[in-house]
Amino acid sequence: MHMLWLALASHAFLSASPSIRARVAPPSIAATAEAEPVRMRVTVPAGVAAGDPLHVSTPAGELLIVTVPAGLQTGDPFDILVPALPPPPPPLSAAQAGGGDLPLVLSRAELERSQLPADAPEAGRFEELPLGPQLEPRGSIGERLGRGACILRVPGVVSSDEAAALLSAALSARSAQVERRGKPPSRGRARLPVSEPSLFGRARVGRGSRRPSAASSQQRCLLTTGDSVETCEEVLLRVLDLCDEAMPSLHETLFAPREGWQERQPRNAQGSQPEVPPPPDLAERCPSLRDLYMAAELEWSEGEPAINVYTSDGYFGAHKDHLALTVLIPLTAPSTDFEGGGTGFWAGNSAVGEDPRGSETAAHAHRRTRRHSRAVEAASVGLRTSSSPLLPAATRPLLPTARLGRHFSCVPLHVGTALLFGGDVTHAGLPVAGGLRSVFVASFSTRTPASPPDRVHGLQMAPSVSPQFGGG
Repeated sequence: MHMLWLALASHAFLSASPSIRARVAPPSIAATAEAEPVRMRVTVPAGVAAGDPLHVSTPAGELLIVTVPAGLQTGDPFDILVPALPPPPPPLSAAQAGGGDLPLVLSRAELERSQLPADAPEAGRFEELPLGPQLEPRGSIGERLGRGACILRVPGVVSSDEAAALLSAALSARSAQVERRGKPPSRGRARLPVSEPSLFGRARVGRGSRRPSAASSQQRCLLTTGDSVETCEEVLLRVLDLCDEAMPSLHETLFAPREGWQERQPRNAQGSQPEVPPPPDLAERCPSLRDLYMAAELEWSEGEPAINVYTSDGYFGAHKDHLALTVLIPLTAPSTDFEGGGTGFWAGNSAVGEDPRGSETAAHAHRRTRRHSRAVEAASVGLRTSSSPLLPAATRPLLPTARLGRHFSCVPLHVGTALLFGGDVTHAGLPVAGGLRSVFVASFSTRTPASPPDRVHGLQMAPSVSPQFGGG
């Protein structure tokens, strides 16, 4: 057995280090009042070699970095000593809790120990990932998401069976789209609107109970002949219900048309915010995201909800969605279904080039950087574009920092994990080096009298689709 003492890594180092999370067994020694170190057993993940870094979660909820000892292979166990959970500190006073001197992002252990009632309802089933090198002043999740200070990662929104079914339907829809257009999609990306009858079956508009039970599959606000449309609606309702239950400030800050609503909205492509607000009584008529959906009071991005399918060298150029909230859920697995790819983010109100590949193809960038990947990572002058936590460091495709920028990050996502972010955040679908990548995506804001008629149908059948909408 190999025994290692670990030192805490700073948040800056963690965000810049493309490490791999280890599978960790529970500690074999209980934490004591003196917070003595505890022994934990770590198993080497697949594709990781000796000398590669791993992220390890401690009983205290901290992330540490450990290097795989020499001579170990995939599946081999080794022991480490980690700090135990210390005794909880005294509860914070009201002045301390509201003083703004706490960190923006709290681990769950820190959150429980801090006893902040204002943030407690928004803790639990999501992970907040800060964007940018500096922490901004604290506020609600809705405020931080709205100003682009963070993105949210929510695991387990879609089951593996649902993801497989949606992927199968999307591949059939892609074939139908190619046959209809007579040419393959541009940029290696097919964009498939779920509400388009020629792709996913004709929807029959209807409304069920205004507030159906989240657990009931018998009550739906949309009746359809397409199972894929039903599944996408169930997925959306799960996300909306989670936001209403665990993150109510998303609705309050980004959607409810109260005072200052326009100033809290993302800017459009021309750099301006909405001039016409929603009806003032909408906040009372629709006090939740689910209510807004059920009452058809949402404006959607053109052609969404949609399923995007990326093939080799496929990408989605850097852009902003310009709507209050985007939900993105992968339907395929990194390292299993594709290499490269992933969703990349730029911190702040960034303006970057359209093509995240720069002047190189993903394959060329991969070949050029593979020989130097370890040196590039160590010097922090390269960035991985793979969303896979399983690909070994030596084979992660990298792009030069000069092209992607200093404040760029790529977020690892497993199948069925939802990613939520605001409309002012610059992001891109990074080039797929091989295989097939697919994501479900929906961007939406509160509907206003100025909302375009073809942007308010959501998963209902669209009255028309703009001829400029190429879907590819």
